[in-house]
Amino acid sequence: MNVRTVSWVAGVAMVCCALLSQIWRPVAAAPSNFQLETAIPAEFDGWRIDPNVLPVAPTPDVQENLAKIYGQIISRTYVNEAGNRMMLVVAYGGDQSDSLKAHRQEVCYEAQGFKVSQVRRDSLSVGGQSVPLVRMHAQKGVRSEPVSYWFTMGNEVVIDRVGRLLTQLRFGLARQIPDGLLVRVSNLSPDSSASFSAQDGFIHSLLGSVDPASRLRLAGLSAALQP
Repeated sequence: MNVRTVSWVAGVAMVCCALLSQIWRPVAAAPSNFQLETAIPAEFDGWRIDPNVLPVAPTPDVQENLAKIYGQIISRTYVNEAGNRMMLVVAYGGDQSDSLKAHRQEVCYEAQGFKVSQVRRDSLSVGGQSVPLVRMHAQKGVRSEPVSYWFTMGNEVVIDRVGRLLTQLRFGLARQIPDGLLVRVSNLSPDSSASFSAQDGFIHSLLGSVDPASRLRLAGLSAALQP
């Protein structure tokens, strides 16, 4: 899809969303009982929470913006028996309307003073299904942090602006506002390639450990995974 086509689709979707908002007021489609603390296990497949290492903490202004978007946020570091560590941030927002747009992690890290590079789209195969995601490398002083992340809106992974707008349009036609999730996995290492491979293994273990309903919400994956 070329730039002109993407712009045209985005424009049409924006106009349609605006018209729908004037015709009727949508309601949130999110179930009220979804809780990150219980959905994400403290231990799974050899990984357990390590309280000694924490993910990047947002600056106060970034934290204020995140609080407007996400009602629940967990920030954990997991460690396995080999001493390998993975940082996990999962943020849930019950209202992903146009005024509450998901926070791109390139922007979040740059706001913390990191230099962000190697930003690219990728996909991860989990149980015969694909999870689109974004890879990037964040550097600040001696801290080197490869990062993988994705967003969901209404049980679908959305990476770009067009995907978000089209999902909004589909929910708008049903008079609903989609909820959404940010899932971010990272670790400290100068080797991006090895880190992304290790992160993929961690994500596989995480998604394989949660119940089917949580898996659908976290990564848009159907209830059944191939072995």
